[in-house]
Amino acid sequence: MAVKVLTKVQYGLESAHGTAVAADTMLLCSVGIPEDDREVHIPEVDIGARTNKLLSAAVVRKLVADGISLEDADGAYFQLFPLLFSCGLLGSVSPAEQTSSEGDYLWTFAAPQTATENIESMTLEVGDNAQAYEIPYVQVRSITISGDCISGEVHVSAECYGQFVKQTTITGAISAPAVDMCIGKLSQIYIDDTWAEVGTTELASCLVNWEVTLNTGAHPKFWGSATRNYTSHEQGAITGEATFTLERKTDVATEELKFRPASGYAQTLRAVELKMTGTAIGEGDSHSLVLDMAGIWTSWATLSAEEEGNSLDVCTLTFGYDTTGAQSFQALVTTDVSAI
Repeated sequence: MAVKVLTKVQYGLESAHGTAVAADTMLLCSVGIPEDDREVHIPEVDIGARTNKLLSAAVVRKLVADGISLEDADGAYFQLFPLLFSCGLLGSVSPAEQTSSEGDYLWTFAAPQTATENIESMTLEVGDNAQAYEIPYVQVRSITISGDCISGEVHVSAECYGQFVKQTTITGAISAPAVDMCIGKLSQIYIDDTWAEVGTTELASCLVNWEVTLNTGAHPKFWGSATRNYTSHEQGAITGEATFTLERKTDVATEELKFRPASGYAQTLRAVELKMTGTAIGEGDSHSLVLDMAGIWTSWATLSAEEEGNSLDVCTLTFGYDTTGAQSFQALVTTDVSAI
């Protein structure tokens, strides 16, 4: 009998895209397997019978496991982010240890603006005590990270795609990872005028909650070949937006003028940094996630909510390319993971 609590999720990083590998790392995540990983076509033909769907000619016309949802099981943790950004935004990142022999590795994922894409892929394994499944060539279409400073909750989800779903025997003897959980209260927002200054000026004592969505541009490619599986991928436009709920104060009202200036209608580039800090790694740096975003405010809902009598604004930043900084987004992850 299948028992839900005995479900586990694991992955292995593929050395060749689409060549399935055994898992070597457990994820504290849940996976939503798409309802269908193939399009089955039964031809409707005139065969001299009232039932004109000819089963003997049924064929799989398209094979792709699109719409895989991967999300934290009960809260985001710092060790998860290098995998998600490597399989969606930028691969082949070599982390740099910040403090000798302390294992505090900094992963820098800067959106590749002109370079050839090199996104990683993984083989996912998911199953319970009754049956396990593997999905090769899994990559990330989008990543959404949200945090709440009141409840302390932080969550991450990723929309992914893979080649197909196959029954398998799950790789054994993989232990649950040691992780540092993200805490929403330990979030800070910085807003500056240029990409070169990003992370300099904190908008203090106002951040209530936030959500950042990055569309990585990753997608499978289909062209004629000797196999029904897709065997290639590409990275298109990298886009995204971030929504922040801010308690109203003088600094927030001043920032609102970048959306609705006192005179004229010109919109102003904003270099926004969202930083979330965890516990220290040995005697070195702390676990952290830093999201740097270039954009403009495209929505500002003034006095749109309240929290125990405190007035709140909800504002949306839409990412765009800053020609001076030559960038739109980067994620800096410091954690004790040296390789994915």
